[in-house]
Amino acid sequence: MLTVSRLVLNLEWQALSEDCVRTLFTAVLIAALSIILVEAPVMATPASSPSAPLGVVLAADNPNVGAGVATSGATIYDGDRLQTPANSTLRVRLGSGQMVLRQNTIAHVHSFPHGFSANLDNGTVVVSSPEGQTFQLIADGATIRPANAQATSGQITLISATQLILTSTRGTLEVSMGDEIRTVEAGSSYRMEVETEDSGPGPQGQRGQAPHSTGRNRFIFFLIPTVGAVTGIVIWRALISPTAPGS
Repeated sequence: MLTVSRLVLNLEWQALSEDCVRTLFTAVLIAALSIILVEAPVMATPASSPSAPLGVVLAADNPNVGAGVATSGATIYDGDRLQTPANSTLRVRLGSGQMVLRQNTIAHVHSFPHGFSANLDNGTVVVSSPEGQTFQLIADGATIRPANAQATSGQITLISATQLILTSTRGTLEVSMGDEIRTVEAGSSYRMEVETEDSGPGPQGQRGQAPHSTGRNRFIFFLIPTVGAVTGIVIWRALISPTAPGS
């Protein structure tokens, strides 16, 4: 009788153990499936997916955007490198603002609150923003942006690592570097020279190497007296051209 009771007890314990194992296995399986379902959308996204769209190409003449040749309607992404070869231009819409790259121009574009930001590495750009929006252009360590919330447009030409030509065609541009702030009123054009603490005036100071980011850099403005701002840029570029007389 005792042996039969032990046998029954063993069978009941074995059945209980199997139920525990089955319950535990089911719980683990449900948890694993839940994790897979949650992570599936993330895993399906390519590791090298592009950043968020920033704008679109409005007009293009075989320039490069990102890693390829751009055509009208092409999408521009945050961080893209825009480049125009000789005899080529590129006009893009970035949010509600626009930017035009003249020939032989290189710029990197980024998202920016209520507008866009661009780093000018070479050449000439025309930037504009409507009322209530803004832009930020960085060149030679200087930051150029609208001085207020009014509609603003301007042209910036990078002459060298220490020289810029700044022209406001609408609204007022604000130019800042460290604690220094200057403005360029509509219809005026300036040549801006960046100087470090130990760079003096004269050709060496004007044509020296790129200034160090020490916070002690300063810039000097020279008004370009012209009948029109565009004429001023043409004259200036002719003066600095290697083929100009007396160069």
